[in-house]
Amino acid sequence: NLDDDVQEERNKVHSEYQNRQSSSVSPSSIVILGKDLIKSFVQRAKANRKCCGSRKQEMKIAVDHLNFGAENRSCFGLLGPNGAGKTTTFRMLTGEFEPTSGDILVCGKNSQKAKNSVQIGYCPQFDWLVENINVQETLFLFARLHGLSRKEIPELCQNTIKLFGLDTYEKRQVQKLSGGNLRKLSAAVAFMANPQVVFLDEPTTGLDAVGKRKLWGIIRAGRNEGLTVILTSHSMEECEALCTRIGIVIEGQFRCIGELNHLRNKFGQYFGKGYMVQVNVEEENLEELQQNLTQEFPGIEMEVLQNGVLSCNIPLNTKDIEYNLADIFKLFYGKKLAKTIRSYSISQTTLEQIFVLLAKEHEDRNRRKSSIISLGVPIRMNQTSAKSIQIGVSARQKSGETGKISRQTTIDSNHNEKVHAADIEEKTTL
Repeated sequence: NLDDDVQEERNKVHSEYQNRQSSSVSPSSIVILGKDLIKSFVQRAKANRKCCGSRKQEMKIAVDHLNFGAENRSCFGLLGPNGAGKTTTFRMLTGEFEPTSGDILVCGKNSQKAKNSVQIGYCPQFDWLVENINVQETLFLFARLHGLSRKEIPELCQNTIKLFGLDTYEKRQVQKLSGGNLRKLSAAVAFMANPQVVFLDEPTTGLDAVGKRKLWGIIRAGRNEGLTVILTSHSMEECEALCTRIGIVIEGQFRCIGELNHLRNKFGQYFGKGYMVQVNVEEENLEELQQNLTQEFPGIEMEVLQNGVLSCNIPLNTKDIEYNLADIFKLFYGKKLAKTIRSYSISQTTLEQIFVLLAKEHEDRNRRKSSIISLGVPIRMNQTSAKSIQIGVSARQKSGETGKISRQTTIDSNHNEKVHAADIEEKTTL
């Protein structure tokens, strides 16, 4: 079953896509639109899965019906474990891969056309740079590829080199750069031509803390000037710092999508909703503090623990008020100065907690399915799913080719329900 937010995003994307097809509807602020994206690859089966002495071919679905939109001046974060389909999605968005099924619009144009007519910056996961030229020549080369004139390139290159802190290395060959400086150069290439959209695939991998925060500042400044960013990263801190919306992808599908505070509220039931505050307080001040906090934060939940500790759960917002972390700090800091409390600590549901929770749920689900399959218990598909993906295995008896197996896989790109390989019981008849 689709998560409610994922289903809502799908409905929004489908509605927006239909509106884009109608010339009478004015365009919205959505710059990037991915509708029902599927990417599948044919791969050889594992060594223990053979047919007639040779390995069979299997269909690997890397991206499975992704739907999302990114608005102007936003930063959309794609998160997921290794092999989740993030980089494959990036390659489709940049036009490097063509989707097996689905549609991509970048600035209103198909991604294959957009890569030639829209200014797009791309920092890939791995540094694909020419090794035997220097930093300055690299920027000059990519500026020319972007179609910039020879007159404006020298100044642009110098400004970019200074912005990314590559001054010391501008005459150094790419192959002699450290891993961190290679990432800086790849990011510089992505930003240098004043793109409308930039795709950043793990851009801060290998950067030190200073370089990382410098790049964060460049990304924020770009957004303020109208840049739209699609980011993937394994750093939860980075996504919390930069992303306006986040989608967590597992096995090619979104498991959740939305603004960070929305996700914190949604998954906070597993960790405590909103802000968690631990307060050390003298017993004689406890009752007064509880009354005061109830007035300050309607909806607060409090529990008195041992050793004079008051545990508080402050919601992120109520119907009329949204609580600001800075205001909460200010209130408790004031109480500490007034010696009403001895000490306090404030924490919040983190993106990492949400990510680990979803990944663990997925692993547990797969483990249960594996156990069922190993016991020989069939997993049934409903009628809708059976129409969506049909896998038939039959014997071919033409031209004396008895014993050979033919396999046909049909994927309906418009299906509403999806079935994964683990959900399908395959039967072979010879």
